[in-house]
Amino acid sequence: MSINRFLKTFILATVLATATVVAQTPYDEGQKALREQNWTQAAELFEQAIKADKQQADASMYWRAHALYKAGRKAEAERQVRTLERKYPDSRWVKEAQVLKIEHNGTSQVIAGATDASGMDEELRMFALAQLMDRDPERALPLLLEAMQSTDSESVRSDALFMLGMSDDPRAQQAIARIARDSKDSELQASAIHMLGISSTQPSIDLLASLYRESDSVQVKQAVIQAYMIGDESGELVEILTGLLKNEANPELQIEIIRTLGLMDATDELTRLYPTLESHETKVAALEAYFLAGDTKTLRQVLETETDPELRKTAIQGIAMEDDDDAAALLESIYDNASTTEEKKAVLESLVMMDDAQDLALKIVRTETDVELRREAIHMLGVMEATEEMGALYASIEQMELRKLILESMMIADDTEGLQKVLKSEKNDELRAQAIQMLAISDDEDAGRYLVELYPQGSRTEKKAVIQSMMIMENVEGLIELLKTETDPELKREMLQMLTLMDSEASDKYLFEMLENKG
Repeated sequence: MSINRFLKTFILATVLATATVVAQTPYDEGQKALREQNWTQAAELFEQAIKADKQQADASMYWRAHALYKAGRKAEAERQVRTLERKYPDSRWVKEAQVLKIEHNGTSQVIAGATDASGMDEELRMFALAQLMDRDPERALPLLLEAMQSTDSESVRSDALFMLGMSDDPRAQQAIARIARDSKDSELQASAIHMLGISSTQPSIDLLASLYRESDSVQVKQAVIQAYMIGDESGELVEILTGLLKNEANPELQIEIIRTLGLMDATDELTRLYPTLESHETKVAALEAYFLAGDTKTLRQVLETETDPELRKTAIQGIAMEDDDDAAALLESIYDNASTTEEKKAVLESLVMMDDAQDLALKIVRTETDVELRREAIHMLGVMEATEEMGALYASIEQMELRKLILESMMIADDTEGLQKVLKSEKNDELRAQAIQMLAISDDEDAGRYLVELYPQGSRTEKKAVIQSMMIMENVEGLIELLKTETDPELKREMLQMLTLMDSEASDKYLFEMLENKG
C-alpha cells in the first residue's frame, strides 16, 4: 500500500473511529438477513464477516453454513463446516455446527459425538432447539424460554436470545421486550434492545422510545440509539432521534445521536440543528456526520460562516476526504483567502486525503513566501508520491535547504529513480551525500548495488555517505566489497568500525579471518 493511500486510510479511520460503535458490521447485517430469510444475501454477508473480523470468524463460518443449507446449497455448506472444523477445532461453534448435520445428515452420528454419560448436555439441547424452532416453533418456544430462564451460561442465553429474534411468534417478541426492559445482564439487555431495532415494528419502536425516556443508564440509552440506526432508516426514526437530541443534556449521548443521524444521511435535520448546538464537541460531531453522509455542500456552507479555527479545520478535512471534482478548487480558494498560518496548514495537511492535489501543493511551494508553509507543502508532495512534480521542482529551485527537503520527500515517496537522477546531475557534495542517505533509507532492493558501484568515483564526502548507508541498509556484503578495494586508511578504519557493529555471520567471519591472518 502506498504511503499516500495508507495515510488517507488512517486519517479516514481516525475520523470514523468514534462512530464505529453504531456502524453495522457484515456480521450484524448477516444476522438481519437471516431474520428476513434472505439466505443468499446472508451467506454473502457472513463470507465478508469471516474476512473482516478474525475474532469471530468461527461464528461467521457457522452462520454462513446455516444460510447455505437454507439456500439449498448443501455442498457449499458442507465445505464451510469442514473449514470451520479444520481452522477452529476448539471453537464452541464446531459443536454447534453439528446441529446442521442433525437436519441434513441424520442424527445418530452427531448425537453420539455430542453427549456424555448423563445424556444430552445443555449445549446439545440448544442445538436441537435451534432446529426445532424452525420445524415446530409452537412446541419449541416454551422449551427455549425455559432453558433461557434456568441457565447460568451467558453463551446459552445469548444463543437463545438470537433464536427468539429469528421467531415471529408474539411470545418470542414479548420475551425480547422483557429482556430489553428488565434484564440485569447489560450485554444481554443491549443485544435485546438491538433486536428491537432490527424488528422495526411499531411496538418495538415505541418500547425503544420508552426505554430511552425512563432509563438512567448511559449504556441503555446508547443501545437504544444504536438500535434506531440498525433499524430501517425511515423518516419516523430520524424524527425520533432528532427529538432525543433536542432534549438530551448528556454530551456523550448528544454526540452519539449526531453521528447516528449522519450514518442515516439525515443531514437536513443536522443542518437545522447545527446553529443550536452549544458545545464545541457536538459541533465537531455534526461536521463529521456531514462527511459520513457525503454532504460536502453543507460543509462548504459552514466554512462561509464558521469562525472557530478547529471547526473550520474539521470542515476542511471533511471536504478533502470526499475528494469530489470541486474539492481542490475550493481548498485552493480557502488557502488563498486564509488569514492565519494555522488554517493554511490545515489545507496542506488535508491534501494527503485527495487523489489529485499535487498541482495545488506544487503551486503553494512556488508562490508561498512563508518558509514553514513551503516546507510543509514539499513534505505533502512526498506523502502524495508526486514524483514527477518533485523532480521538476528540484531542478527549478536553488535554495539548499529546500532541495534537501525535496530529497527527503523523494525518500518518503520511495522515489529511488528520482534520487538516482539527482546523483547523476547534482554537483554539490552535501546534496549528493543527502541523496545517498535517502536512497539507503528507502531500502530499495537495488539501492545497495547502485551505491557500491557509485563508490569508486565518489568524493570523500560521498564515500563516507555510502559507508554510512551500508550500515543503514545492514548491507554487510556491500561493505566488505568496498573494504577489500579501499586503500585510504581512514576510510578503511571507518568501514571496519561499521563492520564490527553489524551483528551477522558474514561480518564475524570476515573479522575473524583478518585477525587470524594477522596473527
